[in-house]
Amino acid sequence: MDDSQMISAKESFRFLQRHSQRIGLALFAAYCLFIVYYTLLCRTAGAEHKADLRLMWAYREMLILYPGWKEDVGYNLKNILFFVPFGFWFPKNIIRPSFFKKRQWLTILTSGMLFSVIIEVTQYITCRGLCELDDVLCNGFGALTGFWLCLASGKMLAAIIKSKKFRS
Repeated sequence: MDDSQMISAKESFRFLQRHSQRIGLALFAAYCLFIVYYTLLCRTAGAEHKADLRLMWAYREMLILYPGWKEDVGYNLKNILFFVPFGFWFPKNIIRPSFFKKRQWLTILTSGMLFSVIIEVTQYITCRGLCELDDVLCNGFGALTGFWLCLASGKMLAAIIKSKKFRS
């Protein structure tokens, strides 16, 4: 890497460092709008309200070797992955009270599940999908996974900053 590329990399890194909260908030807002679009707005309303409030039914089907269990478990895994960005980009500056400051994971989990409940109830009311308890649980776990990934990436970034590559 020559000197001009090194300066450019340093400037880019400093820009990201200065504006990381704004960038994170913009990504979080865009992601939330995408979730609303994908789970509600792009679907057509059905004729009836649908709900399945059985707890972890797909995994019970897996244990009894129900023929369609792989597809059902796949939906749960997709729901987990679907909410990983929620936990990763959740605005950390929202967490104010001292109880939640020490338990950020609880705030992320609760917020992810609350957002999911709002989506599921809206799907039920508008007949735009199946309202499932498992979706709420999987979405909450996905948000928590995203939070853990955010913590891990923050530690990796701190190690990179301390390395010789970004020292002035």
